[in-house]
Amino acid sequence: MNDPKHVSRQTTSTVSTWRAELKKMLGSSSQSKVALVGMGHPFCSDDFAGSYLVKKLAVQGGKKLPQGLYLFDGEDNVEALITKITQVEPENVIFVDSCEMKAEPGETRLISVTETSYPFFTTHGVPLKLLAEQLLSDSQVWLLAIQPKKTDFGERLSPEVQAAVDSASDFFAEILREKSQEVDN
Repeated sequence: MNDPKHVSRQTTSTVSTWRAELKKMLGSSSQSKVALVGMGHPFCSDDFAGSYLVKKLAVQGGKKLPQGLYLFDGEDNVEALITKITQVEPENVIFVDSCEMKAEPGETRLISVTETSYPFFTTHGVPLKLLAEQLLSDSQVWLLAIQPKKTDFGERLSPEVQAAVDSASDFFAEILREKSQEVDN
């Protein structure tokens, strides 16, 4: 489990304004469904980033998640959630995970899973791209990738990744508040 997941430069589609792209996805019509899926092992330091972000959002959002947004915490077994995710029939699925991108720790990129190559996600039982192609074929599948600093045994995120996750969590919470206000009005 010491090798982090890897995203090569040739297969990434970096969205320099990933926040704008996600805001557009999450802020689209109230009929739209988006599944946000956190991934990562809780005892592998920065690998836990995606799962930590979704857990934090669940606490921030409480029971007032806007209609059409679904949070899933896959930790290190996202395969077990695929059936639940497909039952929602989301237009967009956004996996949040730490990925080796040869970038600065905490750097965050939005990547279309279709632009990744095999073998992608060597630390997961089934490659994410394969899951997306076979089981989420009716959805646009994305990866919000966070560059880890360390993925060895440990229960704490590095300061760089913690800052990136907190910033992303605050961003998502702001969008959730905006969507909730739209529904209330």
